[in-house]
Amino acid sequence: MQKEAYQDPPPNYEAITTTAPPESYPISSHTGESALVKGVPPGLQRLLQMNQISLQEKFTVSQDWGRSFDVLDQMGQRMYQVTQYVQCCGPLYDLKVRDNAGQEVMALLESRACRCSHLVEVIVPSYGLVGLVTLNWNTFVTHLSIMNPSKEVILLILGPSFQTSIFGNVTFEVKSRDEQHVVGMIKGEGNKYIVTFPMDMEVTMKAMIMASCFFLDSIINEKRRYVATRPSSD
Repeated sequence: MQKEAYQDPPPNYEAITTTAPPESYPISSHTGESALVKGVPPGLQRLLQMNQISLQEKFTVSQDWGRSFDVLDQMGQRMYQVTQYVQCCGPLYDLKVRDNAGQEVMALLESRACRCSHLVEVIVPSYGLVGLVTLNWNTFVTHLSIMNPSKEVILLILGPSFQTSIFGNVTFEVKSRDEQHVVGMIKGEGNKYIVTFPMDMEVTMKAMIMASCFFLDSIINEKRRYVATRPSSD
């Protein structure tokens, strides 16, 4: 991770679109999608020229058995297809990111038996472990840490408490580990997230922020389901 990336001014969040997405998205025709770039994990090349992406959930009749998403570029073209799998005896969290050709480019896996850990591995096939994301329990704020494979904290994601953010629109800041610089933002609007980061940020860190957004969404969704199903106190 290049430290100078943290010194860049934060992205222009005024430019974030608030227009409702279409019901279907065109597949990106980017011709260099499969071209290998030195130092960039295979499949993540599309993130090189990105400073904003959006994550849109897709609804299916089998929603209880998993969730699906599209990752879109700023033009509304689909970059990746994402599926979160739910298995009776499988991992606690299992999410796969695939390109438009159906090739897996990234996986998020939480295999520990203890739910209190909330530690997710981010893996790129043929490359290995890219980093980890963990939830730090805090009653008053939402606090996630993005770590490298050596478990060194690289970035933080900070936002309002789950007690206030689970049902409405919400914004989380991506900050340097000393909390002195805002280097990105995750903005949730219903079932859509808009993720911004510096254009020149290292690709693996862009991927880690994208992965963190999916993990954050899964935690929020879990809280929503709990609130919706818990017995009334009346």
